[in-house]
Amino acid sequence: MTPFAAHLERARAAWPTLPLDGAAYRSWLAGVCGGEAELGARANELDPEVALCWAAATGDAEALRLVETHFIAQIPSALRRFGSDAAFVDEVAQRVRVKLFVAASGELAPIARYALGGGLGGLVRVAAIREALTLRRSVKPGDSDAPLDALVGEADPELRALKDRYAAEFQRAFTTAVGELAPRERALLRLNLSAGASIDDIARMYQTHRATAARWLNDARDHLAAATRAQLSAALGLDDVELQSLLRLIRTEAPRLLESIPPARDEDD
Repeated sequence: MTPFAAHLERARAAWPTLPLDGAAYRSWLAGVCGGEAELGARANELDPEVALCWAAATGDAEALRLVETHFIAQIPSALRRFGSDAAFVDEVAQRVRVKLFVAASGELAPIARYALGGGLGGLVRVAAIREALTLRRSVKPGDSDAPLDALVGEADPELRALKDRYAAEFQRAFTTAVGELAPRERALLRLNLSAGASIDDIARMYQTHRATAARWLNDARDHLAAATRAQLSAALGLDDVELQSLLRLIRTEAPRLLESIPPARDEDD
């Protein structure tokens, strides 16, 4: 048995539910190892997790499920020293998923680049801690109006005036509207608007057709706008002109507003 064949056998034993295309996997592995000769020299040392990383990077649904179950699920314990609440931990986990699984067009997802760099468990823990530190540094306690201050500039005096007049009401309406969305809708909006994931990225992460992912995202945007409009209309009784102007805040600055609202635990469903 060749060294690669032995490695492939170990990988299949470690992940029996994972469908591995041996030829495609070997071609990729030879490329990252620097050729067939180097692959033969290193194959006996390769961890079966390398195969799982490669399969996840290709978007294989079972590989993504296995990574989620065995590794992403360990993020809460990795963040225990932060004393973080559930919403913070969920936000970190979502960011780690984007970091590892969202691929550029025509490329493997980034998790493939880390496959030969050590254990996947350690990689996920390090990524989670880094994202947690970044997220903590971005939070400014006691500055509840900061999201609206940041998104309305002096270049748009109409929105500035509306912000000054209705800041608290708008924040409450938007937050309530986000809370009324379905868990998947909130997750989709965060991925697209805050994390910059494309329709293709979302389709890959949810293992669905691109057209379906686009429809989901459009529905989520429509529901957010409609819910915010309803909340503002009920709370303020604005005329249509004022209400439409205020709703421009949603269309132009939803990414920063979404980042200001902690996710619910069920957004990963």
